[in-house]
Amino acid sequence: MRVAIAGAGLAGLSCAKYLADAGHTPIVVEARDVLGGKVAAWKDEDGDWYETGLHIFFGAYPNMLQLFKELNIEDRLQWKSHSMIFNQPEEPGTYSRFDFPDLPAPVNGVAAILGNNDMLTWPEKISFGLGLVPAMLRGQGYVEEC
Repeated sequence: MRVAIAGAGLAGLSCAKYLADAGHTPIVVEARDVLGGKVAAWKDEDGDWYETGLHIFFGAYPNMLQLFKELNIEDRLQWKSHSMIFNQPEEPGTYSRFDFPDLPAPVNGVAAILGNNDMLTWPEKISFGLGLVPAMLRGQGYVEEC
């Protein structure tokens, strides 16, 4: 059976792969010249990389890691440090970082919040931490309820 798929983002390409595995003929239609949707990256004629950058991929996505393994491309991932960098509008040219250590979530988020002294006061850090307590205690169940 031929199946049309609108969009060559992660969902569209994954769908095409699994349909082909099941013996179907996927036809992927993409409006842009670049595949990947919200996680697309490409080099321009000068050799500079451009990233759409509208989504991030964490190692905690087991289905995606399995897909990459099935495609035999898991060794091509380029993992970046898990940091969030914010411009400080009141001090142009300065930035504030939240560096997430290699710990399970949400513990890594608590560590990143506690480690930031440029943007958050201690009362703000405590408030943030208290807000994460339900997620830390109830895990995925808490996330699914939200």
